[in-house]
Order: sequence, then structure tokens, then C-alpha cells
Amino acid sequence: QQLLSLKIKCEIKIMENKQREIDLSKVILILKENRKQIGIASAVTTLLAIIYCVFATPIFTAKTVINPPKLTDAGSGVAQALSGLAALAGGGGGFLSQKTDADVAVALLNTAALKNMVIKQFGLTKYLDKKDIELTRAALDQKIKFIPDIKSGFVEIDVDDKDPKLAANIASYYTIALGQLISNIAYNRSQQKVTFFEGQLKVTKQNLSQSESNIKAFIQKNGIIAGQQVQVLASIATQLQSKLVVAQAQLQSLAYYASPENSEYKSLQAQIDSYKQQLNQLNDRDSTDNIAIPSNLAPDLAQQYLNLMRNFVLQEEIYKLLTKQYQANRLDALSEMIPTAVQVVDPAVVPLHKSKPKRLKIILGALVFGSLFSSVYFIIRQRRRIIVEV
Repeated sequence: QQLLSLKIKCEIKIMENKQREIDLSKVILILKENRKQIGIASAVTTLLAIIYCVFATPIFTAKTVINPPKLTDAGSGVAQALSGLAALAGGGGGFLSQKTDADVAVALLNTAALKNMVIKQFGLTKYLDKKDIELTRAALDQKIKFIPDIKSGFVEIDVDDKDPKLAANIASYYTIALGQLISNIAYNRSQQKVTFFEGQLKVTKQNLSQSESNIKAFIQKNGIIAGQQVQVLASIATQLQSKLVVAQAQLQSLAYYASPENSEYKSLQAQIDSYKQQLNQLNDRDSTDNIAIPSNLAPDLAQQYLNLMRNFVLQEEIYKLLTKQYQANRLDALSEMIPTAVQVVDPAVVPLHKSKPKRLKIILGALVFGSLFSSVYFIIRQRRRIIVEV
């Protein structure tokens, strides 16, 4: 019994170790036997493809090619305006330097803000029969393609639609919308600076009015005016300090959108250090928070008057300088409201021939799919016939 059991186990093991192979001749035989069914299946899929091509809505593709603005040039105003977006994009300060102008342009073209401009311009929510703006943006993504050319740096904008004229109009408008979006970003940056200087002007105007009131009150009470020498010294000191205050305000404004490594930031910091050094030399002191005139130049009352006059002149100088900065930034903001010019290399034209559906490819694909699918079906169905043990 033990020998019989051992023999049975060996036979089972031998059977398990037998390799199974596919007999190709039997595969061919199965295909021959079912060639009629395979032909019918191929004919059905091909017929369905032909019907689809006949009744499918023709799609036209309008194309335009643009040469995007210099968005990565660190010295350009556009690049400075986009530096905030670069940080948000996760690239930090080196984002723009690591990307091409075409890459940044494509990123801007894909923003929700620009899509909303296109949707609003052509009323696409109603045209595409969508419930809300988000679904419309998703549908618009299916119609638009942005293709950057690495060699030339150009960007091709492709728009698909059943209306060839609308497709051409949308493709053309994308160039306008891109320029408008870039200008909006730059305008918002300038507007922030305008708002900042406007707030500083209000505070300085209040301080100036208060300084003037203090001087009038002092004169009415004491009836004296400090000597000319003291006023000259105070004028020099207050001019320096007013420039220092304005420079510090500019640096504070610049810190909102620029890092300490920015060239403009470094230049302002150097000016501030220079003003502080001059004030230290004038007053022979280590601190410039309060500019004091040596007491031996004037009596006590003259010193008090000097401090009042110095504060008044300081606030007056700050007010003048801030007014200039405010007006300059206001003009910059107004100029940036004009859309940035985007160079169109190849303007969009109304397409004459449809680009989709591609009839020949669809019919051939349906024929191949029908033949392949039916062949695999019959082979799997009769798989026991084609497997042999060796």
C-alpha cells in the first residue's frame, strides 16, 4: 500500500510538472471555422463607424500662433508683477528663471481668471448649455489646446467648435485676454502701492497739521523765534530725516512683493544706510531716531522752538516726497490698465474644412477592433482545444 501510494503521488507530481503550450495550428483552425462570425462582427462595427461619421457633428479647428511677452526677464516690469504668482506656484524666487516665456504664457492661459474672461465675452455658459461657470470652464478645456514650441518659443492656440467663425473669434480673443490678464496683475501690484502711499499721505498730513498748530501755540505763548543758524542746521537735518522716512516707507511697500535679494530692494536699503550715516555724522550720535541739535547753539527756548520747527519741516518734506511717489505710482497704475501687447505671429482665420471626425481613421479603427475583438472572443471560448500538454 505504501508503494502504491508513493507511485500515485509521483504520477500526480509528474502530471503537475507537465508544461502546457498553445497549439498555433489549432488557433488558426478555430479562426477559420469562425471566419463567418468574425466577418459579420467586423462588418457590424464598421457599419456603426460609418453611421457615426455620417451623422456626427463636424468640428472645425481654428489656430493662432503668438510670440508671448518677455515674462521671465528679471528686469522687466511684467516679470516683477508676476513674481508673486511665481511664489504661489511653488517655485519660489527662481520660478520664472527656470521657466520659458512660453511655459509662463501657457500657465496664464490656463488660469480660471482668463477662462472666465473668454466665457463672459462669448456667453459660453448659455452656448454650451451648462449650469454654472465651473462646468463651463471644464467644457471649454475640452475645446482648447495650448501647444508651446520649444525651439521658437512660440505658443499655438487651437480652438475646436462646430461653428468655424466662433472658433476663429475665440482663438483671436485669447491673445487679447492674455494681454489683459497680464495688465491686470501689474495694475493690482501698482494699485497696492498707490493705496499704501495714499494711507501714508493721510497720516503725514495729519502730523503736518499738528506740527503747525504746535508752532503757533509756542509762538503765542513765548513770543520768540530761534536764530537763523539753528534753523539752517535744522533744515539740513530734517531734509535728511525726511528722505530717510520716505525711503523706509518705500522699502516697506516693496517688501510686500519682493524679497531682500531683489535689486530694487537692495538699492533702497543702501540709500537708507547712507541717510543714517549722514545723520550720525551731523549729530555726532549713534542713533538717528531723534535728531538733536547741540545745546550750546541755542538757549533752552530756542531749542524747544527748533525741535518744533524741525518736526514741522520734517513732516513737510515727507509730505512733498510722498506726494511725488503717490502721483508717480498713480500714473503707473493708469498706464498699466492698457492691455499688454501680445505679438500675433499667425492670426486665426475661419477654417474651411472640418478637422473632426476623421472618417478614415474611425472606419479603419472600427474594422480592426471588430476583427480583433471577435477573434479573441472565439479563441477564449474554445481555449481547451488549443492548449496541449508536453
